[in-house]
Amino acid sequence: MTDDVEEKPEVRYLSLIRKEGGEPVIGIPYREMSVDPDLVASFVIAVIIFENRQLKSFIKEGYVVVIEEGEHVVGLLIVDRVDDDEIYRTALKKIITKFESTYENQMISWKGDIRPFREFALEILQVYPYRTFSLKMIPKLVTKSDATPDYQASIPWSVGETDEKLQIVLGYINGKRTIEEIMNQSEFEDSEILAILSMLDKYKWIILERKLEDSSILLKIMEPPKFLVGVYGEQLTAIVEQCDGTKSLATICEILPFNIEAVKLVAKNLVDAGVLGYSTNDEEVEL
Repeated sequence: MTDDVEEKPEVRYLSLIRKEGGEPVIGIPYREMSVDPDLVASFVIAVIIFENRQLKSFIKEGYVVVIEEGEHVVGLLIVDRVDDDEIYRTALKKIITKFESTYENQMISWKGDIRPFREFALEILQVYPYRTFSLKMIPKLVTKSDATPDYQASIPWSVGETDEKLQIVLGYINGKRTIEEIMNQSEFEDSEILAILSMLDKYKWIILERKLEDSSILLKIMEPPKFLVGVYGEQLTAIVEQCDGTKSLATICEILPFNIEAVKLVAKNLVDAGVLGYSTNDEEVEL
């Protein structure tokens, strides 16, 4: 599954801080860091807000801290060290501009309640989602239980309009539609769909599977369990033995010969059971 789901490699943390009082308005951690982002933010607040000095960027323990000021907030973006931070700076400027145009009245008449700003995370995650996905992936809902207590963790950004959109996207997830098919059927922007799916993946509401194609190349990992052999008979054994990491499912069907749709159905069950896996030779992977 790691071949199909890629964590955003550069972005570590993004935060917006109110200039007048130094309160953090919203902060999104992406990946673990060797430095405490709250300490970094405190330093930035001290320099820019309280000492009234200019600070555009600095390096801290191998991370680049990109800083931009708006009229009401300071934006802080921590990324892995890069040669040129301009692409991140431009994105941070756009995020600040969008935030201040959306919440100008709240910033002017500040009441100290940051909860209304949580739904703005959807805007940020459209620029920097937690992860990026192949559009061929199929999201499947998971169920929280005593055996899987970390599933369906509370999503802090699922409030207001963002929660309404998230619930609609959940309605499209049936374990059969690919991400691309969900995009085509939804009225939301593609970037919104990907941002919401990245939330659902981050907080373990979904798992993602690859869609079996005629061109998929599978590899035998283990012997099939007896109950599956009992259900499908010798045909199952024949399919498993042909999955050597070099042949596509279409080629296997020509060799045996079996109906391609029947083979894909059996192959999916075998992948779910851990009997078959995707070969590294499978060029179906696109991120």
